[in-house]
Amino acid sequence: MGMGIHHSDQAVGTLGGTLIAFIGIVDGNDIIKTGILACVGAIVSFGVSKGLHWALPSPPKGKEKAHPDHPEAKK
Repeated sequence: MGMGIHHSDQAVGTLGGTLIAFIGIVDGNDIIKTGILACVGAIVSFGVSKGLHWALPSPPKGKEKAHPDHPEAKK
């Protein structure tokens, strides 16, 4: 009987080789810049969503009563 290659050993070897290649290609400054841009993008996206929700409130659905603060409820 011969010894076969275990799939987990092959996966660990592949992952290790990928990580070593990634470390050689990517600079630490790139990772920091990407993280900062991701945070800024999330903050801007949240702000735009909240701003649009404030500027364009959704109308009440069906026969439900409108929320007291909704412009339609004051008519």
